Amino acid sequence: MVSTERLFAMPAFEGLREIRRSLLANPNLSLADIVAAIKLTEADAASLDLEASCELHDIVEPCELDGHGFYRHCIRAVVLSRFPIWVKTIKFGRQVFSAKLEEDDHTIFENAGLLVSPPSADVVEWWDTIGHEVKLETDIEKMAQARVAEKLSWDHEKQRLLNMGIETDPVWVGLDDNTAGYDVLSYDPGVPENTNKLIEVKSTVASPLRFFVTRNEWNKALKSKDAYFFHVWDMSKEPAVLYVRTVAQVEPHIPSDNEKGKWSNAEIPLGT
Repeated sequence: MVSTERLFAMPAFEGLREIRRSLLANPNLSLADIVAAIKLTEADAASLDLEASCELHDIVEPCELDGHGFYRHCIRAVVLSRFPIWVKTIKFGRQVFSAKLEEDDHTIFENAGLLVSPPSADVVEWWDTIGHEVKLETDIEKMAQARVAEKLSWDHEKQRLLNMGIETDPVWVGLDDNTAGYDVLSYDPGVPENTNKLIEVKSTVASPLRFFVTRNEWNKALKSKDAYFFHVWDMSKEPAVLYVRTVAQVEPHIPSDNEKGKWSNAEIPLGT
C-alpha cells in the first residue's frame, strides 16, 4: 500500500488517467501489461506514479477521463478510503478548509474546479455531498472508539468485582439501551446486598483532555448522585488510560439554564 501523500497527488491522478485510456483502447490486456506498455511507450511515464495509480484504479469509480469530474472522482475516492488528516477541516467551510491545504493539495482542488468563486451549482453539490460523507465516516469512527472504551470499562469492572470476591458480571447497558443515561451497570459491596454502580463511559483523544456530557446523562447522574461515575478513557495512549470522575467533580463545570434557553451538551475539562 502506497502512502496517502503519494495517492493524493497529480502524478498518481494523471497515471490513472493514462491507465484507463489505455485499458479502453486495449480491453484484453491486463493492468500489469498496460502499466508495462505505458512505461515503454509514453514519453512522460517517468513523471507518473504508476504504482499509486494502480491503487487508485481499485478505488475510483468509472468516470469520464476529461474535465473537472475526473479529479473530483479521484479526490472523493482518496478522502473516503484514506481519510487524510486535513479532511476533518471540511466541516469549517470551503475557504477555511482550502486555506489550510498544502500548496500541492490546493492545486489539486483548483484543477478539480472546486475553489472557483462564485461556485456553480455542481460545485456546491460536491462540497455538500463530501461534507455529509465525511461526517458519516467521522461518526462511525467515533462510535467505534466509544464501543472500545465501553468494553474497556466492562473489563475493568469485571476485574474489580473479581478482586472483591463478587462473582456477578457487570452489564453492558449502553449496547442494548442508548437512552439509559449510562453505559455500564456495575456493583459496589454492600450490606445486605451489593449496591448498583452506574458508569457513563467516555473516550477522548483531545488535547487538553476533555469530554462531553449530554443533558440526559446529567439528569441521570443527578438522580443517582453517589452511585454514578464517569469513566473517561484517554485513547491517545497505548494502552488507554482511565480517569474516573464523580458527579461532585463534574458538577462545577455544568452550565446553567437561563430564561428559555437550556443547555443540551456540556464540555468538561478532565484535568489530571
